[in-house]
Amino acid sequence: SIAINASGGGLTWTVITGVAQAAANNNGYICNNAGTVVVTLPATSAVGDIVAVTGINNIAGWKIAQGDAGNTIYYGNIATTTGITGYLSSTATRDTVHLLCVVDGAGSKWNVISSIGTFTIF
Repeated sequence: SIAINASGGGLTWTVITGVAQAAANNNGYICNNAGTVVVTLPATSAVGDIVAVTGINNIAGWKIAQGDAGNTIYYGNIATTTGITGYLSSTATRDTVHLLCVVDGAGSKWNVISSIGTFTIF
């Protein structure tokens, strides 16, 4: 006989019906508001943490804001502006992105590890 023990293995998903959400590490967010939904990255993260965002009813799209003065999001070789003014945003209703923390602590760095859609990177 074979016994397999497993734990973890997924994100906790939250439907956002408002216009703002503070993200938690290892969580995904489904944006369900006709206006722009702003999801702010955690102020502190650890290497391997994931944040995911997708949309289902947000004609105005969603935006991932950076929650710390040192945060940066990398989409391939393109980077957001470092700090709280930088962001990555969707251009269509069902755009989706998964971010992986690759440098931890305050000022975390995030890589886009999968995406569907076209994004604005500022």
